[in-house]
Amino acid sequence: MKSKRIVFRVLAYALEVVLLWVLQSTPKLMPEVLGGRPFLLLAAALGFAVNEDVIPALIWGAVCGVLADLSAGGTVGWFAFSFTLACFAAASLLDTYLTRNPLTAGVLALGAVIAVLGLYFLFFRVFAGIPGSGDLFVKHYLSRMIYTYVCFFPLYFLDRFLHKVFA
Repeated sequence: MKSKRIVFRVLAYALEVVLLWVLQSTPKLMPEVLGGRPFLLLAAALGFAVNEDVIPALIWGAVCGVLADLSAGGTVGWFAFSFTLACFAAASLLDTYLTRNPLTAGVLALGAVIAVLGLYFLFFRVFAGIPGSGDLFVKHYLSRMIYTYVCFFPLYFLDRFLHKVFA
């Protein structure tokens, strides 16, 4: 009986990932706020990570990262690696040292969003020598970080509900 519930939870998570991927990668579908659109797959991966154990969080982080890479540039690399690492770190910290509650989840998500998108900007914009990097960061990346962080909370509560219903 328990394995059937886990299958339904995985199917619900998969449906959520597909819907968010379509929503994120369709141009002009998500409104831009201050020049940036949310990174919904990152918010979803972090929502899975703070509600699941380490191995499922790692797998969902990798799946969301691969889809983010495919919609961003067509090659699998940075987002697959960084989502997997961020989800593993969040789930490991929650399993080992921290308690699972909305405040802890919010703090971990904030750190992960800043780390993933900030390091992406640093490696692929600043070190690539793109002129006007500071202006680009303020106009697009900062708003994208905030928007992604705000989108994390509805997804967190949805994933928390799904985790409890299909536990």
